[in-house]
Amino acid sequence: MSGLSFNQVTFRWSKQSDVFGPITERIPQGSFVGLIGPNGAGKSTLLRLAAAYLKPTAGEISLFGRPISQMTPAQRARLVSVVPQSLSTNFDLMVEEVVELGRLAHLNLRQRFAPVTPAHRQAVSQAMEATGVQTFRRRHFSALSGGEAQRVLLAMALAQNTPLLLLDEPTAHLDPGHARHFLELVQTLVDQQHKTVLMAYHDLATVGLYCDALWLMHQGQVLMTGNPETVLSSSMIPQVYETGFVHLSHPRSHKPMLLFP
Repeated sequence: MSGLSFNQVTFRWSKQSDVFGPITERIPQGSFVGLIGPNGAGKSTLLRLAAAYLKPTAGEISLFGRPISQMTPAQRARLVSVVPQSLSTNFDLMVEEVVELGRLAHLNLRQRFAPVTPAHRQAVSQAMEATGVQTFRRRHFSALSGGEAQRVLLAMALAQNTPLLLLDEPTAHLDPGHARHFLELVQTLVDQQHKTVLMAYHDLATVGLYCDALWLMHQGQVLMTGNPETVLSSSMIPQVYETGFVHLSHPRSHKPMLLFP
């Protein structure tokens, strides 16, 4: 079954802007797909379309076989969660309160005074433990470093407990150790819980170590899809990035890595 599919999807910001797409691609359920391409390639736009933050000019996007245009916001929130690069809040929430926001999709808001169930509390606690934010659960979100805040945003998405995760450059503010832990955690979610993940990522030295497949994007188009070995060895890579790369294999996994010369 397809976890996420795009059928002839196009998008325009305005009548004067270039057309994004058309894109026709699918992600099998339980797959980890990485979006790569230079700045301005359209990676974030594709994620925003998949999250229904943007509405396609034409075409159809489906989640697990159902068009997202036919879903209510609450229905989408139970299927897809988003880990953005940053989060702005109107109130100075504590870390635990931010993670609890991920449970809103599973609450009956008509019963606003109903007690929070043990299942909700357990989901929040497990999400914080998995991302290593338990130790600063009582700190204010606004006081966190960029790396700490990014881990909290992942915890919020994990607490939401959706079958599809959309990640937009999720390790941009993380040090190497936490970035590795983050990607290994996402990979575990795919392998053990059969999550479907679409991730925009810029580091060609590590993206091939974790993803099942890569989509190479350029100027609003998906130029190529395939396993990391095939895509990262393509002659299209130096063309779209306008630079050369050194091709290496990881010493243990033998998976592909690209480095600047």
